[in-house]
Amino acid sequence: MKLDPRAITVLLVLLAAPAALTMAAQENSGETGPEGLVSRVYRVSHMDPGDALMLAHQTCLDRRGDLDSCRHEVQRRGWFTYNTDARTQEAIAAALSRSDVPASSLTLRLTLLMADNTERPQVRLGKSETAALSDIRQLLPYRGYRLVETGQLLAQARGQIRLGGLPHYTAIFNLQDRPGLDESTIQFEAFELYRTSSLLPRISGGEVQEKAPAETESLLRTSFAMQVGETVVVGTSRLDGDDEALIVLLTATR
Repeated sequence: MKLDPRAITVLLVLLAAPAALTMAAQENSGETGPEGLVSRVYRVSHMDPGDALMLAHQTCLDRRGDLDSCRHEVQRRGWFTYNTDARTQEAIAAALSRSDVPASSLTLRLTLLMADNTERPQVRLGKSETAALSDIRQLLPYRGYRLVETGQLLAQARGQIRLGGLPHYTAIFNLQDRPGLDESTIQFEAFELYRTSSLLPRISGGEVQEKAPAETESLLRTSFAMQVGETVVVGTSRLDGDDEALIVLLTATR
């Protein structure tokens, strides 16, 4: 039996479609237009459909550089059709596959404590934070501890947590995805804590002559691993000489 060459072309194009991406059936799968453009229908499950279309369009523009080769049409919520060349379709499919993932269920809670030599009532913390503080206070030459601020967020591959008013503290982190790590282990490739404060303004004749600029300094920079469900002491930073120190606690939960 003699095969129709057009049927072979359609079969090859279908076999080349990425299996990793959830994709709708295509009415004209593999058909190439006069400009060499291929039509493909995409469906996303977790991303916002508008964000998915924007990612696809930006990927196409980065590769092709012209609007005539990057055409799209919204079918219904969560579905859209994109028209471009076959290689760019593969790049779009790969980009969407990496981004169309469930939202993170990992919560990071950052707790900042100030330690000094003032006698204070016992600071009220969660059970895991209290245990972590109990372990480290035996190593520090301070008598009193007070809560500065606490905050949390759903963790992605990278992010930041801002705490306080003035001065305020900003923790910036990057999580590392290492092969072989189970879901209970969190690897922080980088973690840095900054403090931003305002300098005293210049005053002359009872009037402010110059607005105080903001000053930002790095207090702590490190990398570490921790387990889901535990609280770790990320580090301490001495402030104003040896009179007081900032203690940084981090708790991870799912």
